[in-house]
Amino acid sequence: MTARKLQIFYSRRGCIMRREHPLRIIRYSTKNLWLLIFPILRGAYHFTSQEDIIEWFQGAWFDILVLLVIFGYGYLDWYFRKFTITEQCLFVQEGFFYTRKRCMPIRNISAMTIEHPFWLRPVGGAYVYADTAAGRMDSTDIKLMIRIRDETIFLSEFPRIRRGETHHYAHRVGFGRMLLFSVLFSSSFSGAVYMSVFWFQGGKIARDLINQFHVAEYLSNISSGVADKLQGIPPVAVTVGILILFLWLISFVKNIFRYGNFRMESDTHLLKVRSGLLTSRRFLIVNQKINFVDIQQNLLTKFSRIYTLAVNCPGYGNEKGSIPICMPILTKRELATTLPMIFPDIRITKNQLRAPYSAWWGYTYKQLILFVAMIPAVKFACQLLPQVEDVISFFGTMIELPILWKLVIQIVGLITTGVSITDGRICVRYCKGMAFHTIITNTDCLVKVEVQQHIWQRWFGTCHVTLYFQAEITKKCKLLTLNYQDVQELFAEFIPKEP
Repeated sequence: MTARKLQIFYSRRGCIMRREHPLRIIRYSTKNLWLLIFPILRGAYHFTSQEDIIEWFQGAWFDILVLLVIFGYGYLDWYFRKFTITEQCLFVQEGFFYTRKRCMPIRNISAMTIEHPFWLRPVGGAYVYADTAAGRMDSTDIKLMIRIRDETIFLSEFPRIRRGETHHYAHRVGFGRMLLFSVLFSSSFSGAVYMSVFWFQGGKIARDLINQFHVAEYLSNISSGVADKLQGIPPVAVTVGILILFLWLISFVKNIFRYGNFRMESDTHLLKVRSGLLTSRRFLIVNQKINFVDIQQNLLTKFSRIYTLAVNCPGYGNEKGSIPICMPILTKRELATTLPMIFPDIRITKNQLRAPYSAWWGYTYKQLILFVAMIPAVKFACQLLPQVEDVISFFGTMIELPILWKLVIQIVGLITTGVSITDGRICVRYCKGMAFHTIITNTDCLVKVEVQQHIWQRWFGTCHVTLYFQAEITKKCKLLTLNYQDVQELFAEFIPKEP
């Protein structure tokens, strides 16, 4: 159906074409409009008399005209951008010089998100995101800033939870568990990412704030005071420790505000997730569009037998640093009972193929080499620069700790990594970075199997296997040092027999 026919179709059915929230005019005017506030405020700060104001207006008429043109263009862009939704389609029309019409069939939508930012609530605004399996990972197929009163038309046309069904499941996560989740999944690296965004995007403003509040001076005084009480630890080491703790705290607070008040409800057709303290988000996820289930753990939760249940679905968890969680914290017993309720066809199976313990070198050689090499490197640096021996020794220890942590992860990965295929379902266990993953999905979602063999692996009959799963960004799972003959038998459908 062409765009013109769509427009006639909707008009005949009496569908009301709605416009976005008027606040969207600012976004359409210019993304960097806020930058104009600073020169205006700086100029207004120096106004001392009425003559100065008149003189400023006489010289700034051209700037004011340009500003009116910018806002006028934004208003026209907002006025001619309209949308409507029916049982069949989400329809968006935009443009006044060049008109573009987009139609997204409801049956193809994989996830819809309704977001209520705290700064939009006073003006009655909200965001709606609609995604399909087509499109880029870092962008949304359709994004609208709507009035809150228009939210009901999206909820009425999108599939709803059927609470009378056998597989209906609902759960609300308590604050204690969300606190535990935020503690376990917060990291200094995530906090550093947010600080870098603040630093580089804020530019001079961020540096001026740091200088104005004497942050560097306070940090130096605190570090010196703590170093005096903790004999043998240099002040620079205390400073680094405070910064790491501060960055972790930023990530922790961010997780609390994002995943707090977490609620999940599901049936055989739809998965609904609500979360957020200041900014409330509601995710509507179509079960049939979910690519795979991802059970995640880190080293602490691995030993504690605590699991995080996540899903991979286009449109859910696309933001950087966010985890597409379905259930944040589950014990082993809760996982066994909850997983069949949410996903009736999903089962965790034992490994049919795993790496032998004799393959320990392939899992740990990088960490062992780095750990051993750091010892003479630190000693050499201390002899070369004896005046800062304490600082070098401290940082050497700080570098060795994550290497040792990763070594333990690799050893656990050797024990747990494996794969099984049963009744058209594939279950893959592997470790990546600092996390352990268990991927469960249909074999139809396995799009490619890549087998790698080094020269020495041919002698021992082993290989590395990389599995690629269907997703917006193809999911890659690498399994190390598996028996080559067993791999050929298990993945006979994907690996042709050698002549």
